[in-house]
Amino acid sequence: MAVSSISSTGSSYTSQISGFDSAALIEAAVNQKLQPADRIETNITEEQARLAAYQTLKSLLDTLSTSLDALRNRGGSESDAFEGRSVYLSASGDSAASDVIGATVDSSAAIGSHQIEITQIATAHKIGSADLAARDTALGYDGTFTIAAGDRDAVEIAVTDDMTLNDIAAAINATTEESGVSASILKVSDDDYIMVISGTETGETMSLADETGSALADLGILDTSGAIAGELQAAQDAILTVDGVEVTRSSNEIDDLIDGVDLYLYAADEGNTITIEVGQDLDGIKSAIEDFVTAYNAVRDFVLQQQTVETDGGADDDAVLFGDSLLRSLSSDLQALLSSASTEDGRTLVSSGLSFDSDNKLSLDSDALDTALLQDPAGIAALFEFQAETSSSDLQVLRNGTGDASQDFTIDITIGSDGAISAASVGGDSSLFTISGSRLIGAEGTAYEGMVLVFAGSQSTSIDVGITRGVAELLSTAVSKYIDDNAGTLDAAIDTSTARISDMENKISEIEQRADDYKTWLTNYYGQIEAKITRFSLLKDQLEALLNGSNDDN
Repeated sequence: MAVSSISSTGSSYTSQISGFDSAALIEAAVNQKLQPADRIETNITEEQARLAAYQTLKSLLDTLSTSLDALRNRGGSESDAFEGRSVYLSASGDSAASDVIGATVDSSAAIGSHQIEITQIATAHKIGSADLAARDTALGYDGTFTIAAGDRDAVEIAVTDDMTLNDIAAAINATTEESGVSASILKVSDDDYIMVISGTETGETMSLADETGSALADLGILDTSGAIAGELQAAQDAILTVDGVEVTRSSNEIDDLIDGVDLYLYAADEGNTITIEVGQDLDGIKSAIEDFVTAYNAVRDFVLQQQTVETDGGADDDAVLFGDSLLRSLSSDLQALLSSASTEDGRTLVSSGLSFDSDNKLSLDSDALDTALLQDPAGIAALFEFQAETSSSDLQVLRNGTGDASQDFTIDITIGSDGAISAASVGGDSSLFTISGSRLIGAEGTAYEGMVLVFAGSQSTSIDVGITRGVAELLSTAVSKYIDDNAGTLDAAIDTSTARISDMENKISEIEQRADDYKTWLTNYYGQIEAKITRFSLLKDQLEALLNGSNDDN
């Protein structure tokens, strides 16, 4: 009888009876079902490259936006380069100004100069003990004494006969925070030590007294009458003349004399007048412009990369956004704004040391920018910043906001019977600004959104507001249209690309599931066929055996 068998491989069957290679047949059929998924995988790879490019562009634009924030006068922003201040020192005498005084400024300091002469610096009170032979030998003193600096409450120190000089100094230092007094030990020689007691603050005189015993007197700090015996340095206040006015302070660090200016007195130098000039931080402005140029050129490099073509005229493999309308629109917007940047006085990017190279990237002439900043800092500010002028000193523009208020306007302010602002309108429309005390805040969704005006008047009036939007402000507004978290077109493109990838991945999952289901069906189908063929083959073998047996009988 013929031998037949069925062997299983995975979930498919290979029969020695039928000769069918069911595994190969199933694989071929399933692969045909998976072909659409392969095409979609290719599309996903392309879309992922596009998404990555959009995300890179978003990061570059975020950096550009940050650089513009320092140049566009956001209003109330500490990062505003044009509000930064620097201080410059010069001296009339032989001593260098930096040896006599130091100064720092913040953006609240008014531009101007001040003349300062230091006749006395503040010193801390210092008292020394008598010479002692050792610092770590028991002194044999006993009793209590009190110490305090300035108007602090006296602190009591207990001394026992087993305490060393080190121990007494440590006991004083344990109360420093409360008493304002510290102690240190000076080694004059191998067998000569002095304890120095100091006030921790300048200008404060210390008070010391033996309450019981005579420890302070034994140390030579007080005499037999209780008076200070070894004063090393008297406490004194700083005395200086500022713009002709004599001023006294208890500290050499003075932060309440000139608004926005902190002074650090190093030495008295009577007759040497120090000029402190507060001016714009020109180095800070230059650095902010350099950061802007770097950030803009990074965006421009990205655009150029996406416009790269091969020698055959086709797009480069890395130019995944070649011909992208969003990128083309962004590049056009930025180029147009930079090319047309100028002020009413004729200040341009070129006259400020900025020009375009052959790739339309910004090129910075550092020396030309330095000259422009020295000669016309206001013109540089006008070229870059948002600026606003009002026809009345009662109205100030505190913040420029995020809207597109690019035109001059007149605001009509109505004062109610209670003396408060009851209405504010532009062109008869009272919905453009909301009222919050003396502040008028641009309403959301309007051209004045986020703008903050402050009105200090007491009568109803109409005030003209003149708006000038510098190139940094215009660029910032243009960039925000692409990267705004709520309505930015670039964010929308990123969301769309992400959704496409997700949809395609879902389609692949569906195709793979259908292919897997089809594979299971085919496996069962071929299995059933092989089983039937096997049964028929066995039956055939049996019939042939019966026939052969019958023939043998005959």
